Amino acid sequence: MQRRSILLSLSAFLTLAPGLQAGGDALQAAFESLSPAARRSAQEQLAMAGFYRGGIDGAYGPGTRKALVQAAAFIEQNSYGRTRFDLASEKGARTYLRALAAGDLGKYLWGEGDEADG
Repeated sequence: MQRRSILLSLSAFLTLAPGLQAGGDALQAAFESLSPAARRSAQEQLAMAGFYRGGIDGAYGPGTRKALVQAAAFIEQNSYGRTRFDLASEKGARTYLRALAAGDLGKYLWGEGDEADG
């Protein structure tokens, strides 16, 4: 898991960071629009998948942000590009975070992404 996180962090940063910093932070706004329970659930999902090592407190900070971006990049890769979220748009970020908090992205986070698609 550690190697996966390191490889994805550079890829995710290069791919997503420029859009995330332009015109506000849609990812943070979407995260903070979730209920406290949903924010903690999203962090739990990230932690179980090995992307997040911080406290499960529902707070948005650098660790949560990094984990969200890395997990989104991993999901896109593990789904062969079929599951992709626009984290720079509020709508895309909300869609991602709701699915993450609900546990709907587990097959891509810790399973083989295509095993449930067949």
